[in-house]
Formats: sequence, structure tokens, C-alpha cells
Amino acid sequence: CKYHFGKAFFPDKTASDVKGTKKEKRYRCCGEGIGDSSGCTVAETHVFKVTDPKRLATTLNFIHTPENNNSKVDEDQPLCIDCEMGYSTNGLELIRVSATSWPARESVLDLLVRPFGEVLDLNSRWSGVLPSHLTSAPVLKKNPKTGEYDPKQLAGTDKLYVVESPKVAREVLLRSLTPRTPLIFHGGENDLNALRLIHPTVIDTALLFPHAHGLPYRNALRVLVSQHLGRQIQAGGGVLGTDQDTIAAGHDSKEDARAAGDLVLFAVKREWEKMKLAGWTLEDGRLVPPKGVKRKVDEIKEVADE
Repeated sequence: CKYHFGKAFFPDKTASDVKGTKKEKRYRCCGEGIGDSSGCTVAETHVFKVTDPKRLATTLNFIHTPENNNSKVDEDQPLCIDCEMGYSTNGLELIRVSATSWPARESVLDLLVRPFGEVLDLNSRWSGVLPSHLTSAPVLKKNPKTGEYDPKQLAGTDKLYVVESPKVAREVLLRSLTPRTPLIFHGGENDLNALRLIHPTVIDTALLFPHAHGLPYRNALRVLVSQHLGRQIQAGGGVLGTDQDTIAAGHDSKEDARAAGDLVLFAVKREWEKMKLAGWTLEDGRLVPPKGVKRKVDEIKEVADE
């Protein structure tokens, strides 16, 4: 398969451009114009992405986030998640899932995932996952006495562990969720499709920080982080191999999860500054509206009572 891995774009205008001439659309990967060649990159196989929910469900059916009887789970504690995907004979499948706490940014879950289908391309340029990561990572196992997972292994503290399928990865993630747990992510429909999960309480930074031209255009996570937080992400780094000496280029899903959470924190702080200027205060951990708003709220309550 010969292809261009970069998206097509129109180069920015420069002072040397002749007035009235039209810019030629080019590929970001190599700078070639559209139609100059069939591709700048060669892969052993063709790959494909399945988007139809019915076809996705044939591999692993969608489920609604179930209730959680684990008393240790705080449903008011948001989780930031990010998934990396690679190509298999079933299309685009989950190969890594990460979750961090908000706003503490602590790692809650970071696991490699073996897909259902035969691997065609792990998309390592973007996913940061190499074949050696999946083949040599130790398998995550429960403690036979307690039936629980080791929190350090779950969080990928020393090295990343692997689970046998996306279904197992979803089951492990659901141990930290309830239907009311806010999930924070960027472009989260891709993550939820990879997990085959229907979750009702979400905060998507792709919608929280909309593109200037509106949907279907969306700002890239790295652009939002650079613009609002003043730092660079997705600059390579990937994941460490199990021998801790191999680093793949690409994204780091734990870094991306934290970045989405940081953007939400930035948005909350920005909104709070506006609210303070409007007269809102915080008393004993509760938001108190300005007098005019409070009086209006009281009037509405009186009418409702009548």
C-alpha cells in the first residue's frame, strides 16, 4: 500500500506570492502537491476503518455504563481518558487505554491492549505502540486471594501491562466508573467507539473549545494545549518498551488524557473569573449568586411553590 500519511492543506500565503494566484493543496507529510505521486510512504498491507455502529458491534457489542457497587468509587470524581488505536483485520481497534484523575492528574489506568483481529498496522507513527510492546509486556492478572488488581500495575507505574482484548480493557476501566462519573476527553466519540461504551456524562474539549469555522471542523488537541496552556504535546515519546530502553515516536495517551483535563481546568478558571466579576462568591464550598440573581431565583421558587 503506497499512501500519504499526512493530511492535505493549503500553504500559508507569503510576501513573494504573485497576487491572484491560487495556492496548491499539499500533503503535510512530504510537501508534495495532490496528484504528484500515489504516496510517499509504503506499507505491507492496506488498512481500513469501520464507523458503522452495527459493524462495530459485531466484534464487540456496545454497552451502557453499568452501576458500580464498589464503595471506593467516587462518582463525583472526574476521569480523563484517552485511547490509542491500531489497524487489524477488524479495522481500527483499541491498543492502549489511559485514564488520569482530575484535577490531580494522577495515573489511574494505563494498559496496553491486544486487539481481537490479526494486527495489520499498529499505527505506531501516531499511537506510539510498537509490536514489541504488545508481545513482550507482562499480562495483567488479578490477585488470586483478593480478586483485585495491583494499583501500580493498573496505573503503569513501573512498566505497562497488557490485557488480552478490548473487552477486558473495558471491564477494567468500568471498575472506576459509574454512569454519573464525568469523563473528560478530546474527540471522545473515537475513544467511546473503541471501547464500545455508551456513557451519559461527558466533557469533550473538542466542543468546549470550538473551531472558528464551526463543526465539522475541530481544533487539534496539541493546538489547544499550545494556545491556552503554552506547552507542547504529541512531539514524539510514545511509550517505553518493557525493557525500558525502547521509545516509539507518536502520542502518549496518558499525556493526552492529562492535557484534556488541564484544558477543562483552564476553562473552569476562566469561567470563574467571569462569575466573580459578575458578583458570584464562594461560601463554605457553595456558590452564592449576586443579590439580583438570588432575588430572581427566590421569586421563581415562590411561583413554583404556588
